[in-house]
Amino acid sequence: MSSAAENGEAAPGKQNEEKTYKKTASSAIKGAIQLGIGYTVGNLTSKPERDVLMQDFYVVESVFLPSEGSNLTPAHHYPDFRFKTYAPLAFRYFRELFGIKPDDYLYSICSEPLIELSNPGASGSLFFVTSDDEFIIKTVQHKEAEFLQKLLPGYYMNLNQN
Repeated sequence: MSSAAENGEAAPGKQNEEKTYKKTASSAIKGAIQLGIGYTVGNLTSKPERDVLMQDFYVVESVFLPSEGSNLTPAHHYPDFRFKTYAPLAFRYFRELFGIKPDDYLYSICSEPLIELSNPGASGSLFFVTSDDEFIIKTVQHKEAEFLQKLLPGYYMNLNQN
């Protein structure tokens, strides 16, 4: 017999308890993800289109978003945070290849609150889905992000050969 918690259900009396990831409330993480993606993808539109280069797969951009905002970032009601974007030009290429327009992508991710999926992964990662069910977002540890980033050049080559 398994308990409610083992089945991914809230334990009695815990239905309203908010999940955390690395000691941060999931609601703050959802908002930070939306702000970060909105900021970084929005800034990508000002960068000229060009072929993807090998070094583009290894770029990690980091932006600090203080709650009071800055001359580059919007004010928000979450704690200050740093948002990292891995291989932004490569991911722009992937979105274009799959016919995902920047405006549609931003609308899906940023226009409505993300929905937290109730059954987190074994790693303790949080999963979110956009309100239109177009995209799933997963939090990852730094080592997993590095591993996934190393797969990108091969993924790019595979997509271009097939």
